[in-house]
Amino acid sequence: MTNEVRIESADRVMLLVPHPDDESLAAGGLLQRARAAGAAVRVLFATDGENNAWTQRLVERRLRIGPAERERFGVRRRAEASAALAELGVPAGDAAFLGLPDQGITALLTSGEERGLGRLVDEIASFRPTVLVAPSSLDLHADHSGLAVLLRQALARARAARAGATAPAPRLLSYLVHLCGARPEGPGMASLTLTPSERDRKRRAVLCHATQIRVHRRKFLSFAPESETFYESDAEASGPGLHPVRLASFESGSLRLEIALRPRPGAWGRPTLLLAADGAAGPAPSLSVDLDWKAGSAPIRLHGASAPGAAAPPARSAASLQARLSGRRRGGLVSLPLAALPPADRLFVKIERPIGFFDEAGWLGIPASAGAAQRTDAASDGAGVCCVVPCYNVGALCGPVIREAVRHADHLIAVDDGSTDETGEVLRAIEAASGGRVRLIAFPENRGKGAALLEAFRVALEEFRFDTLVTIDGDGQHRPADIPRLAAACRGGAALAVGERSLFFKMPLRSRVGNTLTSLLLTRLYPGCPHDTQSGFRAAQRRFVERIVGVVRGRRYETELRILLLALAEKRRIAIVPIPTIYFEGNRSSHFRPLADSLRIGATIVTWLLSARDTG
Repeated sequence: MTNEVRIESADRVMLLVPHPDDESLAAGGLLQRARAAGAAVRVLFATDGENNAWTQRLVERRLRIGPAERERFGVRRRAEASAALAELGVPAGDAAFLGLPDQGITALLTSGEERGLGRLVDEIASFRPTVLVAPSSLDLHADHSGLAVLLRQALARARAARAGATAPAPRLLSYLVHLCGARPEGPGMASLTLTPSERDRKRRAVLCHATQIRVHRRKFLSFAPESETFYESDAEASGPGLHPVRLASFESGSLRLEIALRPRPGAWGRPTLLLAADGAAGPAPSLSVDLDWKAGSAPIRLHGASAPGAAAPPARSAASLQARLSGRRRGGLVSLPLAALPPADRLFVKIERPIGFFDEAGWLGIPASAGAAQRTDAASDGAGVCCVVPCYNVGALCGPVIREAVRHADHLIAVDDGSTDETGEVLRAIEAASGGRVRLIAFPENRGKGAALLEAFRVALEEFRFDTLVTIDGDGQHRPADIPRLAAACRGGAALAVGERSLFFKMPLRSRVGNTLTSLLLTRLYPGCPHDTQSGFRAAQRRFVERIVGVVRGRRYETELRILLLALAEKRRIAIVPIPTIYFEGNRSSHFRPLADSLRIGATIVTWLLSARDTG
């Protein structure tokens, strides 16, 4: 389910765009809606768009483009942006140009220069946005993805500055302008359906960018459809196979990156790995590594100067500044010593190539909590059990489940998946009385069980130390007292432990038919597959959870099947733990739709098998 973007009169909407024209292409409808609602609006242009040489040559019919010509072109594009904003109802006083270098934001980001970062921090502190709309870190244009990471650094610094303050962080919506292939879909998608009038005004705003329309008319006008698409987080926009860094994990004192390169006409040449920090722990240095697979190792180059008054970074040995490489031309494994990494809540990695206008992919965010735990000589993957309980309209049932489950877990994440009954009230009361042991995630609208699980997995990896993650349904059909048994199976070496319902033959018909057919097919393909393929009571090792978050997508019940298929395909050890199951009134509390969800599960299996055949 795609969420609808809603803007209220009390909102303060800040739109951050890399170049003049992005404001109309990405958010022309949203700006109109914000103005119509009476919300405060602030538009920030990172650059003047002056370094667009080939378009300028075609428009001005001149070959030589020097500094004076670029400056003049930037002035012209600023005027076009002002005209477009006027068409969208945004006064000129509600916009600002930051003057960052066009085609140079990545260099600005990796250099550690404070100019752009400081201006963003000041703008956010002054305007205090409740909704912040910005480019996706996964955009293929280097200025777009670089500006997204620069914004994350500014938000991290703003959080540190307001430590202890009660003002909530802004809602962050990201947009994709430059992408390869179809627009990715995911549970974090949010759309704004445009009225005919809004669509017409957006089209007129796009046409105000005359320099670009002369060259890209068809492409630009394609950005004025019936709706605009945003993403609640960049992870939702990643899509399977979109980023060359397929897996990032912390183990044995290193950050290990599995890389599958995909050179294409937009980006080619010898790849370089770039890594940047969010700056939450201070100035945000970066590092780079040339990916020469034949060498077996490569020096880690550090970039960025410390800010005045910042503590000096710890001394690094020569060994800590060497990356280990293992692979071939199309990819391999990179191991970076934790001692070489900057302290951060979140790291960002990117593959850069020397030739081409667009990137192979943008920046991929990596939660750094596991690395921080290792850096402080804690247990290698954290310690303890984190329990996840998805809840949707189970207000009469979820309370006892969570109160019992938290007795067997070090941390518990409850997800209110847009419930319309008293579930939200019950969960908020439990969180308030838990002393910090229960973390509540609340979706304003129902997104589906898969979306709830994946969001909880991401939060668990970012916020908690644990070695085992357990999922248990909130409707009372599983016994929380069995949590230690599933956790023990993972601690005994299983990547995934599945609670298999021992009274399987007494399962209600609505669940038994689909489960039986799925089991018969998968056990023929994978002899080690559990018979209870749709059990919601599971445990997983932290490293496998990191893998799940990196590659699994889904919205409803098919997500759990995709997790199981991933473990089977990668030949991970799966443990089967017999459990009793309690059904209330024929399992009426279940929100499984026999026809629709069975079709989704069947489609998932077919898609998986076709993919396995193509890659096998």
